[in-house]
Amino acid sequence: MPSAAQPPRAARVPSARDQAPAGFRVFIDFDNTISRGDILDGIIEAFSPTGEWRTLEEAWAAGRIGARECLDGQLRGLRARWPELARHLDGVRLDPGFVLLRDLLRREGIELTIVSDNFDLFLAHVLARNGLADVPCRANHLEFAGDRVVPSFPFSNPECPGCAHCKKTHFLPPNDDARLVVFIGDGRSDICPSTHAGLVFAKDSLLAHLRRAGRPCRAYSDLTEVTEALAIILHENKI
Repeated sequence: MPSAAQPPRAARVPSARDQAPAGFRVFIDFDNTISRGDILDGIIEAFSPTGEWRTLEEAWAAGRIGARECLDGQLRGLRARWPELARHLDGVRLDPGFVLLRDLLRREGIELTIVSDNFDLFLAHVLARNGLADVPCRANHLEFAGDRVVPSFPFSNPECPGCAHCKKTHFLPPNDDARLVVFIGDGRSDICPSTHAGLVFAKDSLLAHLRRAGRPCRAYSDLTEVTEALAIILHENKI
């Protein structure tokens, strides 16, 4: 478990070549998909000394700014040191079905990657605390300068200005292969990758959007349901 005195170090992200080949690979969102609730929103609300974050949120929701501009402004507006943030993150709870999903895919030699609009240090702490530090995770980056945080966006895509972290880049060329992509998500940042995945599990606003757009997806309420569905697919060899 990472120390509350220092932020965790980001682990090496395994590449596809590190994984055993399989018929498909799975990408999953974090906030409100693996976690119970949106932990990044909770951090922003708890550690923002002014209401400027709400102005940015409203501008993003109205489409006047992109997700990267919104998150950059909101994170730079935080005032907190790592020990305070670590204590806050200690209260995060995860969907119990995620461990079942991780274990199923590990047994089957199927690559699982977390792709998140949250930030690497936050996710590293939560995953390690829950015994999940071995799950590859791609997220926005965060560093500290005193009681200020400095965000950066290594997975932004100039061709996709609406995304802070363009999740689809992890499985589109040049990162594609013969495996079918399964994507699991819940919200607005998951719309872009869901339109490029072969099989999508969706809930909440992502599910509503995909249904309005007439795009195929499988509804779920928790990750135990997703695990059971994927186990059936594997057993019946439908993919």
